Amino acid sequence: MGKIRGNRTASIAVAVGLAVLAAGCSSSTSSSTTTTTSASTTTTAASDSGSPAPGVTATSVTIGAISSRSGVLAGYFGQFVPGMTAYINTVNAEGGVNGRKIDLAYNLDDGGSPSQFTQLSHTLIDQDHVFAVATASPWFSPGYFASTATPTYGYNVTGNWSPYPNLFASGGSVQDYNSATSTYAYFAKATGSKSLAFISYGPAIASSYNACSTAAKDMAAAGYKVSFVDVGAQLAGSFTSDAQRLQQSGSDAIISCMQASDNVTLSRNIHQYGLTIKQLWLNGYDQALLDQYPSLMSGVYMTNAGNVPFAAASNPTLYPGMKAYMDAMKKYEPTYANSNVALSGWQAAALLVAGIKAAGKNPTQASVVSATNQITDFTAAGTQATTNWTMAHDKATYPTCSAWIQVKGTKFVSVFSTGKHVFVCVRADPKHPVPVPAPAGTPGA
Repeated sequence: MGKIRGNRTASIAVAVGLAVLAAGCSSSTSSSTTTTTSASTTTTAASDSGSPAPGVTATSVTIGAISSRSGVLAGYFGQFVPGMTAYINTVNAEGGVNGRKIDLAYNLDDGGSPSQFTQLSHTLIDQDHVFAVATASPWFSPGYFASTATPTYGYNVTGNWSPYPNLFASGGSVQDYNSATSTYAYFAKATGSKSLAFISYGPAIASSYNACSTAAKDMAAAGYKVSFVDVGAQLAGSFTSDAQRLQQSGSDAIISCMQASDNVTLSRNIHQYGLTIKQLWLNGYDQALLDQYPSLMSGVYMTNAGNVPFAAASNPTLYPGMKAYMDAMKKYEPTYANSNVALSGWQAAALLVAGIKAAGKNPTQASVVSATNQITDFTAAGTQATTNWTMAHDKATYPTCSAWIQVKGTKFVSVFSTGKHVFVCVRADPKHPVPVPAPAGTPGA
């Protein structure tokens, strides 16, 4: 289930978020979330609220959320709303937006069911008359949100948020798998890797399959040696045969588009065969997971999907946005502080608030969508690489910026970057993956 943001490479965007379509990619098992606002079931007339928009009163903007809070996927997708909650609580504690509090009145659970997701979409829009919807579900379908022009925000693991102008996936709505090629090329150069391997699930889990199958083809076309490819791995399977074939192929680096628990199993099999091979995981940036498997994750690389790493909160001068995120999460939702899915919830709420603020005193759904689509340097309050929403519905943009991380001991440590800066940005040129200056506004730049 994953994302590189704004300039986020879809392959990483999807793969790290992908995933986990059957098991949850973190070791967090809680399926409950906290809603911090009171329920609002009526909408005041335009003459009272100053706005003809649904869900808007003189003092509040009512929104709703749909996520998989129960069922097999709850341990992953259930972490989204807590991140939203923390951001909304923070904004409301400071007086709200243009005099109105954000009211997350409806926090709905699709139970891991596509039909339930569809039903709840209609409930929020037709019955509850919310102003906007936020969602984190593998069952997301854009149809009704697009046809009603409802401002919609969320975590993109379905690849169908583009090109609708009112659908805003965290970090950019486009999933362009080819745009990750320069990022992988940079990894190969930075680690001195000469013989690359790729592993993903089969076509039934499209986000995983598309990410690695595209990357393998693109890297070979760019002149890199691709020595081993398995794009038919099984969820929760054994990877002993892959370890054998890695040994036979002479691969010195493997890029995995699988979920975190399978990455751990793959690493165990690699260790059992005594292989010295660099691993790049698109999914697994989770302190709880590292606490459980420090030896199997030792030395593993990750890209963090265009987000500022959580550890950057220790440098509030360069990364005040991450410091604010960590402080708010520890105050309101401490269980989920180190969750990238919770961070996506925070980022979704930040974009909603930015759009409402830019739309002015009397926001309508159309004016918020229009104002949001004029933002060129959105960083989700300093927690991600920049997203240019004038084009983020239609195409990937460059350079792509990654915050590279490596496991060292029991910690995730930033690597490849210069000094205290966490991002490395590269152009769309996999044959020459040379770092370039970060776009203006990039956190820490």
